[in-house]
Amino acid sequence: MSVAAAVATCAGAGRFGRPALVLRSAQARRRNCSQIGLLAALVALTGIIAPLAAQQKVPLVLHHLVLAIDSATWNDVAKSPFVLEQFAATQISDYLNPPDAGGPGIRIMGRYNYLQLMSTSSVPYSGIVLAVERPDGLAVLRVQGSFRASPLTSVRDHTTSRGVNVVELADRITPAGIDSISDHVGFDILQYSAEAARIKSRVDSLPETRLSSSRFLAGYLDSRKLLSHLTGATIAIPVNEISKIVAVLKRDNVNVVSEGEGATIKLDGFTLHLIPPYRGAGVKQLQFALTHAAAANPTYRFGPKSQLRFGP
Repeated sequence: MSVAAAVATCAGAGRFGRPALVLRSAQARRRNCSQIGLLAALVALTGIIAPLAAQQKVPLVLHHLVLAIDSATWNDVAKSPFVLEQFAATQISDYLNPPDAGGPGIRIMGRYNYLQLMSTSSVPYSGIVLAVERPDGLAVLRVQGSFRASPLTSVRDHTTSRGVNVVELADRITPAGIDSISDHVGFDILQYSAEAARIKSRVDSLPETRLSSSRFLAGYLDSRKLLSHLTGATIAIPVNEISKIVAVLKRDNVNVVSEGEGATIKLDGFTLHLIPPYRGAGVKQLQFALTHAAAANPTYRFGPKSQLRFGP
């Protein structure tokens, strides 16, 4: 399918009407998804994002992923002219607060969501942060199940090494009680605060009740770059953590398909595959949508384990 054809047939993809990309690591293909440091690798134009099969009580969307990668891959990504100058708008920070990191990090910004990468410690970390985009969303979720305030509920305001001031005003909750997630897997749901909406309304004159992620991420987006947004990911985490995340999402009527000890979770415009870490924990595959085709279908390698490839 050509780029033009992919764009033309994406009318049924909801708000995410863009051709999609698939990244899969060559190592993962050879060794049945063994642990990789990051950006897996095959990037290829695919078809339309399927519509949701069930009506969620509180619609959830992906806000961002937080992925720990090995130091060799991290160094290559953080210094890559292609990533920094052509692929996406980026923010590099000397320190990002736990659990989103706890060390050097880079945000790769998209229109509806973004990817945050960090240099890994000895223990892999994968974080999934969803968002609700209606004013009463978190309150309704709290009624459905047990949640507590996330450690990142407060305002984060820091200056990156590139001089970019980052402010996120959002309330965040994480499962509590029997659904509590371990320190090595992050699972938060956020909602932009009323204060954030008031501040944003002074700039864009939109109603304060509009809490879409794209509204608050717009200031970081560079539409001239290739990346539009993430559309999917495959991440290996412990089986008991998969079951907890699935239980939380099923209470909200999220479209979840169990696959043995793993699960496929379908949100609006984003599909998350959670698999057991039998061959190592961490990210195995990423999917993106592009704003336009990459010239000559290039391939980029990051460290000894990962590559980013564009092509049909």
